[in-house]
Amino acid sequence: MKRIRACVCGLILTWLVVLASGQQITGNIRGTVQDPSGAVVQSAQVTAQQVETGFTRSTVTDRTGSYLLLELPVGRYRIEVQAKGFQKYIREGVSLNVNETASVPVKLVVGAGNEQVLVTADAQLIENSSTALGKTVLEREVLDLPLNGRNFSQLGLLQPGVVPLTPGLAEAGGSLRDGQAYAVNGQRPESNNFLIDGANNLNGVDGGFVLKPPVDAITEFRILTHNANAEFGNGLGSTTNIEYRAIAKATPGRFF
Repeated sequence: MKRIRACVCGLILTWLVVLASGQQITGNIRGTVQDPSGAVVQSAQVTAQQVETGFTRSTVTDRTGSYLLLELPVGRYRIEVQAKGFQKYIREGVSLNVNETASVPVKLVVGAGNEQVLVTADAQLIENSSTALGKTVLEREVLDLPLNGRNFSQLGLLQPGVVPLTPGLAEAGGSLRDGQAYAVNGQRPESNNFLIDGANNLNGVDGGFVLKPPVDAITEFRILTHNANAEFGNGLGSTTNIEYRAIAKATPGRFF
């Protein structure tokens, strides 16, 4: 009996680790590198540098001219692309949000390697690799918009399909409704899922969030309202993924 119980506990622990690791709190950048004629450029060096921290990650394009940079911390990035026989390509102002795969296509210009093409502004990036629908609430909105009781979840009501609890529903649930921030696309508020840095923040009793972090600790959060990717389970209504600021990650105990 003890052996069976130990095996069951081990399987549950393994499942929890896999579930936590699958819920992404980072972002990705992908694209294709081409020459002026539209032909793909192989073996081009692509480097992404986070402006806020200096963190860098590099890769090279494959035989189709494509590149993919995975598991990047959220923030603003500077993209550099270098290839033999072409000018260096630099693109600034690439903003990467939580759970986002940004598409950054690159068109190189023939020239010497010591010359460069600098792009400082462009059209808004299109996320064409995910079918999920949702909105990212950025740090400026979290800190600047007035919130009753400094409750971050009130900002979720700014996007389509998200509505507050009806007075009758809130009154009927009493204190059990405190963590149920909203209803999404007609689903019950118990159908929502809440994460903090990818870890589960869901109250299994009433379906609301357990911990309500102060708005000063949040760098951004994203509410997936429809067609969430496979790594987000447990909820039919929505998934709210909160990303802590770097200072909050260093000293999590100060907020709870």
